[in-house]
Amino acid sequence: MKRILFSAFTIIGIVAVTLNSCKKEEPDTETQSAIDNNICETEFTKMAPRINNYGINEQGVKEMLKNMRAACPTVIIDPADTLDGFPVTMTLDYGTVGCIDTIDGKLRKGQIIATFSDHWLTIGSYVKINLVNFSVDGYSYAVDSIKITHSAQYGFNTKVFKGKCVTPSNATLEWECDRTLTQTAGFGDNDPYNDVFSFSGNANGKNRDGKTYSVNITNPIIKRSSCKWIEKGTIDLTPEGLATRTVDFGTGNCDSQATLTINGNTFTFTMH
Repeated sequence: MKRILFSAFTIIGIVAVTLNSCKKEEPDTETQSAIDNNICETEFTKMAPRINNYGINEQGVKEMLKNMRAACPTVIIDPADTLDGFPVTMTLDYGTVGCIDTIDGKLRKGQIIATFSDHWLTIGSYVKINLVNFSVDGYSYAVDSIKITHSAQYGFNTKVFKGKCVTPSNATLEWECDRTLTQTAGFGDNDPYNDVFSFSGNANGKNRDGKTYSVNITNPIIKRSSCKWIEKGTIDLTPEGLATRTVDFGTGNCDSQATLTINGNTFTFTMH
């Protein structure tokens, strides 16, 4: 009797192992983290170039005599006279109805409020940014704060603290970063349309499904001010509990297409 029971349990064990070995591993096709990261990254990445452009051109925070303004947004400097000293607050006001940003052609609403510690061309100066009812093409953005430090002649450090992005379908995304950026073109000519920036560093976020992920830039992200999208560079993105996947933003063309490679399988997706 004991032999029979032993044999039965042995057979059951063999069958269980066999069935488990026959199960095919589910393919990793999770793309939501990459899509949601791009929604947040695209706009938050633009903050430093935008503040740099207006900071070096607006009376009150610049150290040059020439003043150049685009039609959108309205720029308000307080105090307007730097004899009153720093900090100086610069408000970029896109209005409650919104206006088309002349630099990249996107519809923005609300305000970007930037408080400067010193003249923006001064190395070591920094600016703290808050967003008020701010949205871009129907996507809303908010933060506890953003701090941008002018760390070198053409170099900046950007930290986004507790960023939040809300999609038109009311999905909430979270995003933070610690990035170094370098202006590689367009300096010294007061033309915001030809500015180009290179980004390196890391980020982390939470997608609309509540899954956390981390991001590391493996080849510098290239962003031209006049392009709506990130044009070049690669990142490694690792969702919670899943393999690291690579996002490739392209070779420098200004288009909305990027690729996501997971375990050797490549998917194309459209950037926001």
